[in-house]
Amino acid sequence: SSGNRLESATLILAYLNEKNRPYSAQDVFCNLQKQHGLGKTAVVKAMELLALEGKIKEKTYGKQKIYFADQVGFLFRECFEFCKKFAECNHLCPSFPQSQFKDVNDADLKAMDHEISALCAEVQSVTQSCRELDAGVDSGPWV
Repeated sequence: SSGNRLESATLILAYLNEKNRPYSAQDVFCNLQKQHGLGKTAVVKAMELLALEGKIKEKTYGKQKIYFADQVGFLFRECFEFCKKFAECNHLCPSFPQSQFKDVNDADLKAMDHEISALCAEVQSVTQSCRELDAGVDSGPWV
């Protein structure tokens, strides 16, 4: 049924994003079958659908297809959520002179700046890794 397909695809997408490494459909089937009772055909179809929708990446090596998380898209969504929260905070705080915010903690601001810088660096790194994967260059912990 359509509900089961969507549920399988959602489960597989979360799994690939969490593990953040390439898997064949067979690997995903073996890893998720016992706990979630997914059939092999359902796993293959869900992974093909996710790849078609651009939610995961697919590479063919010989006769085997390898699937992996769309890291750039995943990080982009994380950054987008962070920016949305930041915008909400700015919306809630009217524009006052800096002196009005005496209780703003400099350490917290520095920590947020550091987190933003780290996220930007991670996005650049993942973008480069994706370019290398797209070029057919294997890199990463799974080699």
